[in-house]
Amino acid sequence: MFVGRQKQLAALAAALERTPGAVLVVGEAGIGKSALVREFTRGVDALVAEGGADPGTALQTAAAHGVHSPAHSVQAAVHGVQGGVPYAVFVPVLRRLVREYGAELVPRGGRNGLARLLPELGELEEHPELGRARLFEEVLLLVERAAERRPVVLVLEDLHWADQASRDLLVFLLRNLTRPGVLVIATSREPLRLPMAEVLKVPPLGRDEVARMLGGSDGEQVASLGRTDGEQVASLGRTDSERVAPLGRADIDRIVARSEGNPLFVEALADAGTATTPASLRELLLAGAERLGRASLDVLRIAAVSSSVSPSYGGSRTPHEVLRSVAGLDDLALDEALRPVVRARLLLVDGDGYAFRHTLIRDAVYDDLLPGERIRLHTRCAEARPELAADHWYAAGDRRRAFEAAWRAGRWERVLELWDQSDLPDGGVEAWDRSDSPDGGVGRFDPSHGGMDHAAVLELAAKDALHVGDAERAEELASRALDEVRDPLRAAHLLELRVAIRDLLGEEGLADLREAIRLAPREARLIGALANTLAWNGQDAEARAHAEDALALGDSRSLVTLAALTALEGDLATASRLHAEARAAAPDDDTVLAAYAGEADVLEAAGEHAKAEAVARRGMAQAKRLGMARSRGAHIAANLAEPLASLGRWKEAREVIDAALALDPPPIHRAWLLMVLGTVAVWEGSLGEAADVLDRARPLMRGRSRGYDSCLEPDLLEGRLAVAAGDVERAGRLADHVLSAHDLTLSRRYAWPLLVIAARTGRVREAPAGMETTGRVQEAYRATFEAECGGSWAAAVAAWRTVGQPYALGQALVRAAEQDPESARELLREAAAIAERLGSAPLRQEVEAAAASGRVRLTAEPGLSARELEVLELVAEGMSNRQIAERLFISARTSGVHVSNIMAKLGVASRVEAAALARRTGLL
Repeated sequence: MFVGRQKQLAALAAALERTPGAVLVVGEAGIGKSALVREFTRGVDALVAEGGADPGTALQTAAAHGVHSPAHSVQAAVHGVQGGVPYAVFVPVLRRLVREYGAELVPRGGRNGLARLLPELGELEEHPELGRARLFEEVLLLVERAAERRPVVLVLEDLHWADQASRDLLVFLLRNLTRPGVLVIATSREPLRLPMAEVLKVPPLGRDEVARMLGGSDGEQVASLGRTDGEQVASLGRTDSERVAPLGRADIDRIVARSEGNPLFVEALADAGTATTPASLRELLLAGAERLGRASLDVLRIAAVSSSVSPSYGGSRTPHEVLRSVAGLDDLALDEALRPVVRARLLLVDGDGYAFRHTLIRDAVYDDLLPGERIRLHTRCAEARPELAADHWYAAGDRRRAFEAAWRAGRWERVLELWDQSDLPDGGVEAWDRSDSPDGGVGRFDPSHGGMDHAAVLELAAKDALHVGDAERAEELASRALDEVRDPLRAAHLLELRVAIRDLLGEEGLADLREAIRLAPREARLIGALANTLAWNGQDAEARAHAEDALALGDSRSLVTLAALTALEGDLATASRLHAEARAAAPDDDTVLAAYAGEADVLEAAGEHAKAEAVARRGMAQAKRLGMARSRGAHIAANLAEPLASLGRWKEAREVIDAALALDPPPIHRAWLLMVLGTVAVWEGSLGEAADVLDRARPLMRGRSRGYDSCLEPDLLEGRLAVAAGDVERAGRLADHVLSAHDLTLSRRYAWPLLVIAARTGRVREAPAGMETTGRVQEAYRATFEAECGGSWAAAVAAWRTVGQPYALGQALVRAAEQDPESARELLREAAAIAERLGSAPLRQEVEAAAASGRVRLTAEPGLSARELEVLELVAEGMSNRQIAERLFISARTSGVHVSNIMAKLGVASRVEAAALARRTGLL
């Protein structure tokens, strides 16, 4: 019987009314979190998809190493040993949605990402560098599109067990669910930091609620737990004919005190009876099981073993067919054995199978098994559940069969673990000689047969780690594989894999690529990758040569590199043609989008802001159609935000950036978005925001995986921030660092802007030898640098006019006004109009400071007479009307009239405002 919790049920109902949203239901083990959620979902008009975490994997790992004590099981249940299967929480949820609506809700039927978790969708299309990003996008797309058909409630149980990958995916969903119709309900034993989630604490039951839960109060006859009040049955697991004496006040008080209001313990205590008090939690949890008949107890034990492994592969529940097969019972006998177990609510019916009401019960039943029983049942489950055979053989201690089953299932981390634990010679899986194995299983190892060796398993495990976003683990595995291989071609491809992994970590892969080319000089993909990295690092001639070689060998992706190099030479028409050819000949979707990103980038660098915007918008639309908005789409979003920022359309740029960041993109793409956001914040005058953005972005751009431009971009933002804040010392330190630590001749985009800052702080007076200038933007920065070094600011103004970047033009106009007093009024008025249009506080302050210094009036003449100007000057000196009258030999009354007229003409309300306006606009 479900009792109480009306406040919590109302809170869940309210959350469903304001979707999208999330509720985290928090409470200790057995407090009734799951019962609360079940009661709520029982009455909702929505598709309920349930999943959850499970400590089973960790428990079985411990069991395989000989840890079988009851204390271990209870300790693991209480303290939260985590399993190691990535995304385990979401697998049953995703499978439910796909079965309900089909995989057609996401592009290509989920083979780009969801197939990673749902093998039934078909073979996964390999995109190692996009695996985690693509998966997150497809999960979001699947959930939101399912909600378009019918409201969806996602129930995620026991997040305290959850693997980190599942938690990351949940955080991504909570940040990015924007469409109505989706409610996420998660349960946890401890509070978790989940964005936008309401925390709903489940308190212990009060005495009256415990009494009602037991079927009555005080002296009333007690109903069986789980039955209606009219079914006067004493306890779980007893037949309807069995009766007990009613529970009195003392009995209920004893249960309340012993259970401390925990519903699970209330049930266990009532089931055990009040004559004796169970000595431990395990006894409490097993009290109902011990009353079962032999056949029922055997079935319960089979279910405990079957459901104790790999929840992400369906291990948290036991299908009816598996129970029948392992128990060796026919349908009627199995039903008879199951009925008391289900009636006792030790197992709950779950579709076409069964699940334990609580993992603590499952763990207690499992831990109560003798070692021999455990091994026998795992062996029989391995034979009945091929998809979980590796885990069951492993738990049974048969590592050889576990090894073979894991290899057949593509469970490479498990294969690697078993290989490393065993004395297996170097060779391959196919090198097992089965001739001496009586059951046709794995026999002795014969290395002469050849096959998949240890290095190959390391490589596959590295790719698995990369797909789930664990780049550090992937790098470790790839490096170990490299240490073992001797074949040059294999080593070359492993080096390429490590480059892709290190790219996500912000590390340069140039040395690895050069070594890969040395080992495999005719591999087109490797040559093309080297060309692209060389281009990022400013080594144009070598990059072009390698790109042309790769293209001749069939690597069409090298067209993107050639297009970028051609644009740097100033031939934008040819570059656009090459980008179009790259999209047409692209071997995969990522290359198509990379071509859009590359073209938008080179157009922006060349000062073709409008064209860059148009190309980036087409690329973003394509990324969305392909289900890649979070990965490559976020990259292109940065390419769109940058020209918008350059054009002074800062509000639009912010909207693009906010939308892309909300998708939680990969680190390097997030960093590029933050760089544009930080620049806009500096130009607007939001210096605190810019400083925060810089702190967030720097760790993401720690290396040189994208060449000098990538590692210099945070330095440029810091320099701009320091200049805007008037912190000359900080700007100087930044300039010193850049000049001493970097070769600016290798930078494509940021060398000249950084030199402008260095010149402004007096660190340099001439550019380093070898500095080149390509395109209008770089020419404008060079003109600005030369002006800072004593050249003509009029030349800088002319250069920025051709580029069409209003903020930079406004800054140059201010400096030109300081250099040319005769033209100052016209120049400063134009700069003031730009500042007003952009909403730029720093530019407005520069204009006003220059106007005050040069006594330039920025607004139209107010029509003050000569005498009124005299009076205004004395007002600005702080004189009173009487003092002004004495100075000008006029009456005090006449002085007051002049002051009133001046304030009216200037449109101000006080003498202080009049004086300030006069100074700011150059009247005085």
